[in-house]
This record gives sequence, structure tokens and C-alpha cells, in this order.
Amino acid sequence: MFIPPSTPPASQTSAGLPVLVDFHGGGFVLGSCQEQAPFCAKFCRELECVAISVDYRLGPYAQFPAALEDAEDIVNAVINAEAPGYTELRNHMNDFLKQKSRPSIQLNSARVALSGFSSGGNLALNLVLNINPPQLPEPWPCPFPPDHANEIPVLLYYAALDLRHLPSEREVVEALKDAPKDFSATLELEARLVPTYLPREKAGHLRASPGLAEIKNGGLHDKARCLVILAEKDNLNPQNEAWLQKVVDEGRGKDFRLENFLGVSHGYTQFPDSWLDEHSLLTKNETHRKAVEFVREWWGTTD
Repeated sequence: MFIPPSTPPASQTSAGLPVLVDFHGGGFVLGSCQEQAPFCAKFCRELECVAISVDYRLGPYAQFPAALEDAEDIVNAVINAEAPGYTELRNHMNDFLKQKSRPSIQLNSARVALSGFSSGGNLALNLVLNINPPQLPEPWPCPFPPDHANEIPVLLYYAALDLRHLPSEREVVEALKDAPKDFSATLELEARLVPTYLPREKAGHLRASPGLAEIKNGGLHDKARCLVILAEKDNLNPQNEAWLQKVVDEGRGKDFRLENFLGVSHGYTQFPDSWLDEHSLLTKNETHRKAVEFVREWWGTTD
């Protein structure tokens, strides 16, 4: 959890501080909530919000839908006073503040944003979807109620929206066709590890591949507002573009914004600055600037 340094933050109203819930990437088998520290700290400072980086369960020790269940639990603990963890989350936060001789703060359950990177983007999109029969045998509702008070900004960084194909099986985008094949070992590792979390026979499940789920008729929460951030050198682009076209075709295009950055690769926004060339570093900073402004716009904290 990341808590604004100022006491009390200027953004705190009588309803409390807004909350960003963030999900790291790693194909559901790699990655860590700790790698999100620079991103969450930036958003915490600039938006004066509480940022929560979620340590969801990974394969091979857990299997689908464990990560999504963890994601839903955290969101419910933020927004639903009847949910397990609601009181514990706030007590944990304020016990820490008490140790630092800082006053307690409240969380504004109506001003919540989501962010996710790659597989984390899969989770973030899932959290604003309602999936009902006949799409699935039983309803799988969105944790946000239909009458949620405010818009829900959702930051989808090169999200993995269709997991029916392993990384080595995806269509190669034009920008990568002449690239050296030095990542073949990574693709082989993912091909072995990813099915330990998501067995291949479940890869087409609409909660495993949320890009296949229905948008219209309440499928996508009416208050969801998404910023889709893509990198030119990324084989996830075709599935993101297909999903965005479906969003437009089903009447929700006005609620989405696309930012496609040239000359950069999958995951670059989470690399340490020292790993990046000048162009990638400038692009990374511009990406995050646009994301901060997008959330600020929908939270209503700008003119």
C-alpha cells in the first residue's frame, strides 16, 4: 500500500482518499507486486491517492481463477463494507499511520481506479465485466455494483485479453518480423509455465480471455472508462485492436482512449530507467503522464 506523504492530503474529502488498485504482469506465473513500486508511488504522489499493488496468487502453485478471485477480494475490500477484509484493510493502513504519528485516513469507495500490465491488464478488465448466461452457465458478476457512484478509470497497459494462444503461438506484428530471435528461451519458458496456471482446455473461458466477453447489454460496466496503452513492438497488439474494434462496434467507443507508442516493446514501462535508451525513457514518462491525467480527468480533480 502506498499512502500520500502529505497529512492530510489535499485530495481528501469527507468521503476519504481515492484509491488505485494495481495488478502487475508476468503471465500469471512470474512478476511481483513489488516491481510496481515506482508506478504506484508516482500515482500516489501525483494524484494524492492510496495505491494498492496486489500480490495475487500465481502458477504453478495456484490455478485459474485464483488470481482473479484475489483481485475481486481486494476490490470488494475497498468498496463493499460487507465484504471480508473491508475493516482489516483500513485498520492495517491506519495502524501503520499511527506508528508514524500521522492522523488516520479514510478510503473513498466511490472514487476507485484500476490499472494492470499485460496479465494484470487481463485482471483489471475482468473487474469491470458482468458475464451472464448464456455466455457462462452461471452468472459471474462485476464487483462494482450497477449504481456505482462515479466513473471507474481503467488503465490497460498492453493487456493480455485473449489467452487462447501461448506467447510463441501469437501473430507476429510487423515491427517484430525482423527482430533477432534472442527471446526464444523466454517463449519456451512461458510455454512450459503458463499452462501450469491456465490449463489449455480452460484458455477460452471468458474470465481467462475477457476480450471475448460481450460488451453490450451491461456486459461492460456502464461507468468503465478505459485508457488502452500499447507498444509498437508487441505481439499482444492484434488482440487489443480486435477488442477495441468490438468496443466501438457495440457502442462504447466514446468511453475509451487508445495511445500507441512507437519504437518500444512489451513491458518497457516497468523496466528500471537505467535499462532504457533515451527514446524509451521519454516515452515511458509520457505514457505515465497521460495515464495520470486520464485518471484525474475521470475522478473529477481537474477543471
